[in-house]
Amino acid sequence: MDILGKLSRDTQIVLGGTVLYLVFSFFDWQQVSAFGVSAGNSEWSGIGVLAGLLAVAVIAWEALRVVQPAFKPGPLAPGLVSIGLVLLLLVFTVITFLTHNEFRHWPSWLGLVLSVVIAAAAGRRSRTEGVDMSDLSSLRKPTQH
Repeated sequence: MDILGKLSRDTQIVLGGTVLYLVFSFFDWQQVSAFGVSAGNSEWSGIGVLAGLLAVAVIAWEALRVVQPAFKPGPLAPGLVSIGLVLLLLVFTVITFLTHNEFRHWPSWLGLVLSVVIAAAAGRRSRTEGVDMSDLSSLRKPTQH
């Protein structure tokens, strides 16, 4: 636990928020109750599977950044990979939230809020790490004349 205490607040929010997101993704995002019986669907149906898998990818990537801070994935800055994964998580969570709209249950609202908070923390952290979206322009192949 000493390692987690030394992390920046934004890193703690991204990592902890994504773990919470993953836990709540297994709760019923849609639920209907009748005659004392409830039935529902978690986020892990339809397009929500991609959001769930992205949450797993964010957790794995952030854990790698904690245990191997010097790791650099090729020409990309680690912060750029983080913000990219988190923004994809946000996009697919919003899509899941909008498409799982019948009998919406409280975990879907919590998942949406968590994805926004995670994205905000990752964005703030990427700015403090000096990540700029113009970094992507260096990845383009040079044009030949």
